[in-house]
Amino acid sequence: MSLDNRIVLITGGCGQVGFAIAEYLQTRHPTTKIHILDLSLPSTQSQKITCHTGSITDVSAISSLFSLIKPEVVFHTAGLIPSIAIRLGLNTEKDFKEVNLEGTRIVLEEAKKVGVKAFVYTSSADVVKGNSWQDLKGVDEDMSIPEVFDSAYGKSKALAEALVLSTSTPTFPTTALRTHAVFSAKDTNLIPLMLAAPRNLHLGPGTNLYDFTYAPNLAQAHVLAAINLLTIPPPTSSAAGKPFFVTNAEPLPFRVFLKMLWTEFDGKEPEKGISVPTKVAVVMVKLSERIAGWTGKKPVLTVKDLGDSLAERWFDCKRAKEVLGWEPLVSIKDGLKEAAEESRRGKEGR
Repeated sequence: MSLDNRIVLITGGCGQVGFAIAEYLQTRHPTTKIHILDLSLPSTQSQKITCHTGSITDVSAISSLFSLIKPEVVFHTAGLIPSIAIRLGLNTEKDFKEVNLEGTRIVLEEAKKVGVKAFVYTSSADVVKGNSWQDLKGVDEDMSIPEVFDSAYGKSKALAEALVLSTSTPTFPTTALRTHAVFSAKDTNLIPLMLAAPRNLHLGPGTNLYDFTYAPNLAQAHVLAAINLLTIPPPTSSAAGKPFFVTNAEPLPFRVFLKMLWTEFDGKEPEKGISVPTKVAVVMVKLSERIAGWTGKKPVLTVKDLGDSLAERWFDCKRAKEVLGWEPLVSIKDGLKEAAEESRRGKEGR
């Protein structure tokens, strides 16, 4: 079973996850009829992909789009993430709820109306993270969703995921993939943030194990999830109504990943640098936040950001391997190498 000749819609198709899904489909399922939806058109367009502009929060636009193309499979990757939210001035709980929850509700309802046969939602591992300093060590899908979140983003993704999974029926099967720290050459979040960090000053020990996810591996998992929903009736080995953790399943010490990234993108290994103890780092960041508040500027780093980089964050992907038949195709090291090479080619092309 494949997605060949199926009509597929990818929301957020210009983002790194949506883009990776489109590329994976073109390579592995070349006759798939791909439509992407995003706020603006991509800078370069493929003749094999039909592009549509619009917001997932616009009921009329989404209704018209679904009625027009009548997709059989939907990959719902569109959403508001913290870095973009800050950039756009849409960083309130209301903003995250409007896009991530209500936008998802609109896409779900329109998908159900036109008879979509498989709905795959890009969720986040943040749905099980109540606090930015919380350790998550090898947790699986049995972990309870927190009652309280210190992040409006995490709360909005948890609510949206619950909505998606509770909507699943035998005729409208849905699933959700919880990912973490996604990177690729199209990354506008993680890689730029790490490239902007000083090479000779490290906050905290950096020994905490961390899961990262190469976008093409995540794309593969999305496609396998859709195929599962199209072919396997519940409850036996079906993905319907279930969430799945999908990372590279290759946890590394945070500092090790950082050095690997710098080596690939800088073209040389970074110097050892100075490590600041965690307690001292917290004081430094708090002071930086306070000064930023006095001057009306955005702090370079917040205490929550620091917690997110120093906590243990790795997840059990066993369910995705067993139910979806998924295995990451590209290692983190090779993924960083590919991302750096593609980034350099893009700069040379400009």
